[in-house]
Amino acid sequence: MCGGHCGSERWLVKTLADPDRERVRLDPVPTTVEHLVNLQQPAGGSDLSRAAPVELTVYQVEARLLALFPENDGDFHLVLASPRDSTLTIIAEVPDPQCEGACASGFGEVYGHVRQTLMASLDSPQSNVHPLIRVTGVGFFDYIHGQAGVAPNGIELHPVLDVEFMNEAP
Repeated sequence: MCGGHCGSERWLVKTLADPDRERVRLDPVPTTVEHLVNLQQPAGGSDLSRAAPVELTVYQVEARLLALFPENDGDFHLVLASPRDSTLTIIAEVPDPQCEGACASGFGEVYGHVRQTLMASLDSPQSNVHPLIRVTGVGFFDYIHGQAGVAPNGIELHPVLDVEFMNEAP
């Protein structure tokens, strides 16, 4: 493995370095925050395998970026809200491309580009601006442990593969 140790709890799945990564369909499926928070959370979970079909699907959502902050494992943690109902939130995470798993996944450059796009558009992780963004990422069910912005079913977009800032009419 390359890079330093950063994360745990399904880390290989979170970084697309798991044995099932070849089964992930990379063509994005347009969806909404509302749809994602209503998906059925699978019973149990494996550290090395993905829960089909959700964790084999790349989703694309338009959402309001409520928060962005770095986590202890090096990920950028994004809190995304439905543009129609800001009480409906999900998490999206961008791995640190220098971390073990992330660099071995073959997506390290992608993660680096997404992180640069976020910083170039926001100026800082603590920005008070809540832009409308389009996020493309792999469906992932995380363990619920009090994370900021966690959905009731634990759904996340992890890893994020693309982010685009939407032009909003004034």
